[in-house]
Amino acid sequence: MRLAPLPDRVVAVILNWNCADDTVRCLRAVAGGSTVPDVVIVDNGSTDDSVEKLERLDGSVTLLRLDRNLGYAGGMNAGIREAQARGADWVWLLNADSVPRPHALSTLLRHADRFEVSTSLQTTSADPGDPDVEPYVVAAMLPKGKVRPVRCGGCAEGAHEVDMVTGAALLLRLAPVIEVGLFDERFFHYKEEFDLVRRIGDAGGRVGFVCGSEVWHKRGGSLSGSSPRARYYYHRNEILYVRKHYPRPLRRLLIGEPIHYRNVARSLFRLAAGNRERRRASLAVLAGYWDGLRGVHGPTERF
Repeated sequence: MRLAPLPDRVVAVILNWNCADDTVRCLRAVAGGSTVPDVVIVDNGSTDDSVEKLERLDGSVTLLRLDRNLGYAGGMNAGIREAQARGADWVWLLNADSVPRPHALSTLLRHADRFEVSTSLQTTSADPGDPDVEPYVVAAMLPKGKVRPVRCGGCAEGAHEVDMVTGAALLLRLAPVIEVGLFDERFFHYKEEFDLVRRIGDAGGRVGFVCGSEVWHKRGGSLSGSSPRARYYYHRNEILYVRKHYPRPLRRLLIGEPIHYRNVARSLFRLAAGNRERRRASLAVLAGYWDGLRGVHGPTERF
């Protein structure tokens, strides 16, 4: 599997954690694209046989091994620094459980002069080869800080300028990423991309949702969204994000986002009346909120 570098210096970074088969599938999709970048695979301290499998790949693929799991933020930062050392202008960040369609990168690059950061239309299904896939929301406008999702399954325009993008495939111009300081590793997992895109936007960078580019994604593959630990990170980091980006975070949490009341009330009810699995999940949600309010960050071994 030979991967040829691009003249405009794009480096793709695929983050692996105990999922070498997904990573190889993603790599093959990248290598089969109409535009093929240089590729760096970051192994985020895997404890299975991932490294053994990935070391068998063609030598043109760089494998960067980390000695421990640094979370999405720390793992991707290691890949971004490697791309910077190679003199890259752009970095394409890919979840291992994503499958870019053949024209995904070339379509993003056609709009690269408009945006400092952009993402593709992202779809999901049981298998990337399914004929019927479901798009999900990866872009939003933020009028007065309120999240207003942007939905488009693909249109003649091909791209939309938005305030926020997230998801399993982000194309970033490297210079503004370095300028604003990479991912904030205190988030560890979840909300770190919101934070980085927000900082790029606040610095004047343009943000794009390129609906003409498609990437399939097995959502929840790296850390199941239904697991107690994922629930903990999600709710804790939501609070950390609000604390970081809003001048009056408590006012926003208490008045601007009533969903938090519902989350807490539902968790308290399930804690009292749910089965063991629901009680554990509810404890994770409540602990996440509590730790977010206290400013606790980084990885957790609980749940």
